[in-house]
Amino acid sequence: MSAPYHSLIRRRTLLHRGLAGIGALLPYGAPAQEAPVRRNEGKGPMRITEIEVHEILLPFHEHNAVTISRYHGLGVQLRTIYVVRTDTGLEGLGDSWGRGPTRADLERYVGASPFDWLQDTGPLPMNMACYDLMGKHLGVPAWKLIGPRVRAWVPVGYWTVSQAPDAMAEEVRQAVRRGYRWLKYHLDEVQNVLAQTEAMQKVAPPWFRVHFDLNANSHYEAVAPVLRELEKFPIAGRVEDPISAEDRDGWRLIRERSRLPIIVHHGPLDLLVERRCDGAIAGHAPIGHAMKVAAVAEQMNLPFMLQQCGGTINQAFLAHEAAVFRMATLDHFSLAHLWSDDVVTERMPVVSGAVRVPTGPGLGVALDREKLARYARTPRPEPQRFLVRSRYADGLTVYCRHNADRPGATDNLRYIARLHGDGAPGPRPGYANPIVTDFWAEPGDAGFDRLWRDTEAGPVWTSRADSPRPGG
Repeated sequence: MSAPYHSLIRRRTLLHRGLAGIGALLPYGAPAQEAPVRRNEGKGPMRITEIEVHEILLPFHEHNAVTISRYHGLGVQLRTIYVVRTDTGLEGLGDSWGRGPTRADLERYVGASPFDWLQDTGPLPMNMACYDLMGKHLGVPAWKLIGPRVRAWVPVGYWTVSQAPDAMAEEVRQAVRRGYRWLKYHLDEVQNVLAQTEAMQKVAPPWFRVHFDLNANSHYEAVAPVLRELEKFPIAGRVEDPISAEDRDGWRLIRERSRLPIIVHHGPLDLLVERRCDGAIAGHAPIGHAMKVAAVAEQMNLPFMLQQCGGTINQAFLAHEAAVFRMATLDHFSLAHLWSDDVVTERMPVVSGAVRVPTGPGLGVALDREKLARYARTPRPEPQRFLVRSRYADGLTVYCRHNADRPGATDNLRYIARLHGDGAPGPRPGYANPIVTDFWAEPGDAGFDRLWRDTEAGPVWTSRADSPRPGG
């Protein structure tokens, strides 16, 4: 699709609702000098009149652009920018990873005041836009509408996908070069986490740490030996979702016996309350939900992090939230570093693992309309042929296809059962098997072209000194 995606959501007639909210009752603060904005000037309630929706395609960084695109598909590279307009002339900004909320999700905001959506549990991009508008309306930074600020700098982390050991070492170099102190990634059943960690350890500064996400798909007996081996590496920092949330005794055992902090994401906050873990993640959480996690974490005196994916607009909102939440002390993940450019006039540099909380009105970031239009026009790339090549230490090599753009297939590389089912031999899937996987693409090569044809029906494998054999 080469044409820009841009829609406009508005209502021709706005219903009169009386007082629009506390925005009509609070005094206007003086806007910060670095980001002057139009204010309501006492003309009455502020209402949302229309929402611009822009789907954009920004470039990834050169070192991992091909890998992330093949791993996660186009949906992860796309972003959606929301420009929310009001009858006072203000614009609020929202940012979503992928294609974002539906039109029906957005229509209910048109005609309302942004102040109607304090502590909203609706779409996160609309949280951003409404707090941006409220802050601009009052001339104050968005964090003042959430609570008292407890920190001016917010710790943030670097995120990537699971790759072969040498590629993971390069990701550590890239993270350090850009000012990060933490790296997070999901483990895959097609890679060996111990080999990856050894490679990362060799290139990491002594203060750098890795956050391992184990996908909440295993059980204590399978994971405990892996954790014992990871503990031997100084770079190993913490473990997220080591096993299924249903195995509550397993969570207790892991926390009692592991020297690594254990973090819950895809599980109930009861695990935090019962101290079966050491911290929590509010993942992709609307601000109303994030505030509940923050309250539980503060009550238990345990740390938590925010994880919400998007660019600088998204990162700015995350920073305003984490500036207020007292126990938001773990490194937060926004993915803003993934793209080599953005559609704002100024990005947020990472300094010693942290970003400064913006000080201007609202979110404190400004839209670059020229870049927005340019990246909305960026042609969508044509799919390229490649094979997933998994090589085991005993000589078994499995070839299969992976199309992350198919519905439900984005994360197939994490799990062999989703990647190619039982179509090929190999040991029981796990995170420490003797296996290394990469993407192979040599169009025009006779061997690649033959395997491409053969894998149309399913995986193909070779064992030592064997010819390729089809699965099924």
